[in-house]
Amino acid sequence: MNKNTTVKALIYMLFSILIVFLSVNHLVYADEKQEAAVSTGMPEPFMNLAKLTVNPGKKIKLQVLMYNGKIKWSSKDESVATVDKRGQVTAVAAGTTYILAETSDKLMKCKIKVKPVSEIRICAVGDALLHENIMNFGKKSDGSYNYDELFKNMADTFRRFDVRIINQETVFINDESKFAGYPSFGSPKELGDSMRKYGFNVITCATNHAYDRGISGIKDTVDYWSDYSDNVLMTGIYTSQKSFNKLSIREYNGIKIAFLNYTTLLNSGAKRESYNIKMYSDSLVKKEIEAAKKKADFVIVLPHWGEEYVHEPSARQISSARIIAEAGADLIIGCHPHVVQPMKIIKTSDGRKVPCYYSLGNYFSNMFWFKCQLEGMVDVTIQKNTSGTKIIDASYIPIVNHMNPDDTKFTVYTLDDYSEELAKKHYMNYRICSGLVTKAKLKNLFSSIGNDSWK
Repeated sequence: MNKNTTVKALIYMLFSILIVFLSVNHLVYADEKQEAAVSTGMPEPFMNLAKLTVNPGKKIKLQVLMYNGKIKWSSKDESVATVDKRGQVTAVAAGTTYILAETSDKLMKCKIKVKPVSEIRICAVGDALLHENIMNFGKKSDGSYNYDELFKNMADTFRRFDVRIINQETVFINDESKFAGYPSFGSPKELGDSMRKYGFNVITCATNHAYDRGISGIKDTVDYWSDYSDNVLMTGIYTSQKSFNKLSIREYNGIKIAFLNYTTLLNSGAKRESYNIKMYSDSLVKKEIEAAKKKADFVIVLPHWGEEYVHEPSARQISSARIIAEAGADLIIGCHPHVVQPMKIIKTSDGRKVPCYYSLGNYFSNMFWFKCQLEGMVDVTIQKNTSGTKIIDASYIPIVNHMNPDDTKFTVYTLDDYSEELAKKHYMNYRICSGLVTKAKLKNLFSSIGNDSWK
């Protein structure tokens, strides 16, 4: 082998060794780089919420975390919920859909369930006080009774409400020979027929006249309403301890309401069972409110209380209302004074606002005092959503007791619908003294009561 051949072989060997060294070193570096990427690489992007339950109108901000690039947002069903380009979701209507977030290499989703908001509107009117003149007014030539006239002019108003409450001041009695007006009432059950016909579905019976006809009046009244218990709730009087102990709760449009009715006084001292009539006591109302709040979404307390013919609530009414509100009642609706008393907002120690209608006056009566011709009607709207049940509006509607027995007319109007021409036909104007009852005077009286505003 000559010298040149030896040098070439040596160079070739050295070059081969260098190539092998560089190749091995590159593989080691590549492996180390790959291991480093695995151990310190960024996690997968993900959405901040996987599922959500909201009410219509609610706005929610969705985000994709661990990602800084462009995101395409969309909704599978925009009739349920929409989303803008920044991930702002707006719940539209009841239903279920998915909000999608799409990156360059990943699709993420959030399940959105929009729950319907349950809402109901409640009205309540005062004492259905069937004096003898009104009772006889309802008697027809064939001997039957009908009291539709007392309700028909309010029919369109009542249709706006889901819950319609009336205080049945006088008990029904089956024996016509025992029908009577003041002072010891016994009324035809046909009054109940007209109440049902015009939509009343909650009847309160714990009144000072509840025992005017003894146990027969209690039994006949309970028996009558029991026949219609699928559609009408009667509360306040009972024929057994079991029914006395059972809370009066009904559900309307998914909202369970408890109706707790008591009377603070009773005209008759005749012997009776303790379970016949719910008599008011602070301890009983606290106990029943506590029990009702465990089963119902909303608690209404309906006390028969106060001083007759006085527009201002008594000290006892005010103190009892505070006790009732602090115990957890959501709404208080009072009767008995035969005149309108104010609606006041009670602010409780736990921050709630409780409307208290101290007295609605009568719904109808044969009382010949100007102040008894003005009556009141509760108008309250409540709403239930995922955060609970609350009042969203509470107002007071003035109504008018119109009576003209000479023209065989006993009926009721809203004050808005009551004209000066109708007022001229009121019995007090042309049988006692002209000008005693006018629309303007009724408006002024209602304004003077001093009602609070819910807003």
